[in-house]
Amino acid sequence: MSGGEGFGPVGPSAAEAAPFSVTGPAQLRLGASRTGTASFTVSNTTGRPVRARLIVQPGAGADASWFAVAGESERALPVAGTATVDVTVTVPEKTAAGTASFTLGAALEEAPDRAVSGPNVAFDIPAAARRRFPWWIVIVVVAVLLLAGGGLLIWNLTRSGAPEPTSSPSPTPAGPPVFASGEFTAEPNTYFDLDTGTVIAVSGSGEDVYFYPGGGSGELGVVGQGPPRLAVVDEPTFADCEAATDYDDINAQNVVLLPDRETYVCVRFTDQQRRAVMTIGPAEGTGLHVAFTTWERD
Repeated sequence: MSGGEGFGPVGPSAAEAAPFSVTGPAQLRLGASRTGTASFTVSNTTGRPVRARLIVQPGAGADASWFAVAGESERALPVAGTATVDVTVTVPEKTAAGTASFTLGAALEEAPDRAVSGPNVAFDIPAAARRRFPWWIVIVVVAVLLLAGGGLLIWNLTRSGAPEPTSSPSPTPAGPPVFASGEFTAEPNTYFDLDTGTVIAVSGSGEDVYFYPGGGSGELGVVGQGPPRLAVVDEPTFADCEAATDYDDINAQNVVLLPDRETYVCVRFTDQQRRAVMTIGPAEGTGLHVAFTTWERD
């Protein structure tokens, strides 16, 4: 059995051949957003069809809630078959910079004690990005004060005369028309279509988002054609959503680890020009309450 000491259940005895081979990187580089994905190859060495249970074991300086296996945590492997397994790492903003590690292991579904671990993957946690001061608030306050002062001056100058009719300015649209909206409860392994507002029973039938089981309140992964666009925003508005997903990096994260509090998650569809914002959580029992708004986009 390979891997670090203390991984998972007790491994197979010397008389038993390892049921799997797990290979992967020894180092992972996290981006400025403190996220990254490591790819592993899990191979069936038993000589028969089996199911592998995938296990992520945090190492020194890491927490289990940082890691998520993309897709199913159990995989069917044919004779001599292999599976590519992606593990997403998302380090919380409040975590101090430093170093940490983890391993990915695979165990036989019918015999969990026969577990094999992959290589130890080390990564550096970059310093958290400083939040910019919201100067727009100062600008808005100054503008409001100037408008209020100007209005008071005009009123004092004209109150003795007859009021003159003024034309009302045309309202500025807040964004494109709303295409769909609603609410639903997302249990682990829920597929949902943000266009029709319906839960999808079978993957590949038009879903836009998929809720993985995981740490915190759960994890949200994007399902769609082409590279997905996904971002956490401060406000559930179209403008914030469009600005946060206006990127074309095919290596950008497509999984968001949800904290145990209300979170706004923006989705840019990859097969239609639409945006959607989901107000998610916090967790209620085993599910997540989700309210969503989908905007049309020319």
